[in-house]
Amino acid sequence: MAGKARIVAARVYPKPGRLQDVIDVYAGFVPLVHKEPGCELFALHTDGETVFLVEKWATPADLQGHADGLYPQIRAGVSDLVDRAPDVWIGDGLPFGEAAKGTIA
Repeated sequence: MAGKARIVAARVYPKPGRLQDVIDVYAGFVPLVHKEPGCELFALHTDGETVFLVEKWATPADLQGHADGLYPQIRAGVSDLVDRAPDVWIGDGLPFGEAAKGTIA
């Protein structure tokens, strides 16, 4: 698996009334995460109640570097603002169909 990009999707559950606070914490880290080695995508989304993150890391080692680097700081920043631990999925893309539409590139 060495050298394969890793895709991360996560859903964060803010406490009632704390959605914007959680977004603000993540937004403050975005420029720093974007500068981390191997960060190809770190994007925030919301459905009005939760925050979704979509990430792409060039290699598993780059994702591990994020997990050992900024991720603990981000988690600490939102720890009092969330109801529970985030749901996190980590996987490899399965490119089907058109190249630009069939995978996170």
